[in-house]
Amino acid sequence: MEAINTHHLSSGFLTQMNESLGEKLTGDCVFIDSELRPPLDDEFRVVIERIKEKTQDAPKEHLIVMLHTAGGYMETVERLVAVMRTHYKLVSFIIPNYAYSAGTVLALSADRIYMDYYSVLGPIDPQIVTQDGRLFPGRGVLAKFEEICNTINEAENPQECRAELAYLVKQFDPEQLFAIEQAVQHGISLITEWLPKYKFKDWTTCSRTQRKVTPEMKEERAREIAKALADATRWHSHGRGIPMRDLRGSDLRLKIDDFGENPELSATIRNYHGLAVDYCRQVGYKAYIHFQFGNRRVL
Repeated sequence: MEAINTHHLSSGFLTQMNESLGEKLTGDCVFIDSELRPPLDDEFRVVIERIKEKTQDAPKEHLIVMLHTAGGYMETVERLVAVMRTHYKLVSFIIPNYAYSAGTVLALSADRIYMDYYSVLGPIDPQIVTQDGRLFPGRGVLAKFEEICNTINEAENPQECRAELAYLVKQFDPEQLFAIEQAVQHGISLITEWLPKYKFKDWTTCSRTQRKVTPEMKEERAREIAKALADATRWHSHGRGIPMRDLRGSDLRLKIDDFGENPELSATIRNYHGLAVDYCRQVGYKAYIHFQFGNRRVL
């Protein structure tokens, strides 16, 4: 008989926490801790299909996704949502810490979003890949390009802008700028499509005016939210966290469920998140998906 070890204990506790969270919110639960780029989408499909295969005698219609991400690609987000919506009728996202950039777009595809006072989403800021393979926030590149162009265009004497012109010629790649602009528009279009379809589906009456909410009103509201999240000058940086207070505020007015108001649910979420992050870092996982049947390593 093999002696018990810390690996067995941690795996066992993580499974218990996953199942406990699923029971509390009545659904299948997965935890994604990864940048949103390939091969995450392929691995996620395998995980969801395995859950469905293993639970086919008593399938659930609700998927609960705990998300921890610095962002990534809109194309990966789109594929993840396609997998979720193929297999589940309802999708909820839990943000115990942060979900930036493309992670915000992914979270806004949900029927419900759970956060607490410490949780943050982030501006829509598409990522570009550096030569060493790191992801870098592209919105800052675009904003700097626009700033330098404005400086040059507004100058009375072109000789005063020789440094800006030299930097512009040397550093900026038109193809890269176009890709960033397209990624921002892609994020806006996804939010504009998904919010009315999922998050706003039960929004029937305007709380302030008591008017009946039309499909056009839902789409316009979604577009306003998307454009606000894509405004780089408003949020100042890729890593600017937007807390639940601001998301619920008079400007964005998003409905967010505060899991902190339920001490038992909050303890389950924070313990599950904390143990999963600590355990997977110790075993050398840079990115992974945890679910009730184990871990799926991404990187």
